Amino acid sequence: MLEKKQIGGKLGLFYPKQTMKQAIKFLQKTFYSLESRTTISFVLLSYHLTKVAKCNSYMETFSSQSDTLHKWIKQIYEEDLKRAFELQVRKAIRSLNVRYAELAFDITKEPFYGKSRNLYTINCEQKKPYKAEFHYITCCLINKGKQIPLMALPVSYGEQIKLTIDLLRYCQTLFPKIRFALFDRGFYSAELIDYLEAKKIKYQIFIPAKRGILKELKQNTTYISFYNHTLLYSKAKTKWKPKTTIVTCKQIFGYDWLFATNIARDSPKDYVTLYKRRWQIETNYRVEDEAKIKSKSSNYMVRYFYFLISLLFHLFWIVNKAIKYYVQFKRFIDIVENKLSYKVGKRI
Repeated sequence: MLEKKQIGGKLGLFYPKQTMKQAIKFLQKTFYSLESRTTISFVLLSYHLTKVAKCNSYMETFSSQSDTLHKWIKQIYEEDLKRAFELQVRKAIRSLNVRYAELAFDITKEPFYGKSRNLYTINCEQKKPYKAEFHYITCCLINKGKQIPLMALPVSYGEQIKLTIDLLRYCQTLFPKIRFALFDRGFYSAELIDYLEAKKIKYQIFIPAKRGILKELKQNTTYISFYNHTLLYSKAKTKWKPKTTIVTCKQIFGYDWLFATNIARDSPKDYVTLYKRRWQIETNYRVEDEAKIKSKSSNYMVRYFYFLISLLFHLFWIVNKAIKYYVQFKRFIDIVENKLSYKVGKRI
């Protein structure tokens, strides 16, 4: 039998039980604007969501309440959903006693097999079994070898950089200082770099060298090179010219690397090693996929709600590992489901 653990001089709660309570609070905060129109118990709804997440199934095929749930989701504001998630993130940060942020940004994609299109169903660039995708910009905290999900935002056409800056502003409210931010390919943008430089945030952005001066830098570098680069973008009828440093690292771990950065390192290997710290985010996606709730809906809020639920389970699991005990992610979800099942049974 698992025992309670002494933490910070106080006896902590058995964390799956606490997770159950926080999951219910998340739903209450998400749907609070509907007030008395919510006719399903949040305990029952939490149980259904956990059960479907554990099975990697569709809410529509498991729960008779899916139509009602989707109707609720379509009536709430996106800000309410983000705020409910933010409250859970802030509790997790306090529990983990994290003060300084090392951030990793990426984009994850979900396939969409339907025929209808909207601003959030983005056409695939490569040949795939499906023709469109939902995209989410994710921001994670790098902490002691773990990637802790802080927030994800649904991407619409032409909004990627704006949303990335919104996430940075959000992270600045969570932590007194951002030590650095790491970005994957696709984030190399003059507007983003301008914001990072203006806020004095250390950053490193991976750049694919396909053409022009970047390709020349890659070809002409033998070990490491630095190039002071001026970019250009227009906003509000004004032209802006932010500056960055392009670092070329030749044949590190068998590859050539280009980064836009304002971080000074001693060797090309140091730049690549720092960038590789964000690779754990790929492992995050595989973990979160183990608690993924599938949906056939074309409504971006429905898809976004389920995506945040998978991040929420991952967040709870990481806190459980840090302050309680280690258990496999699937097993953790199973324990939470059993707790909720017992609570639902007591209410019937």
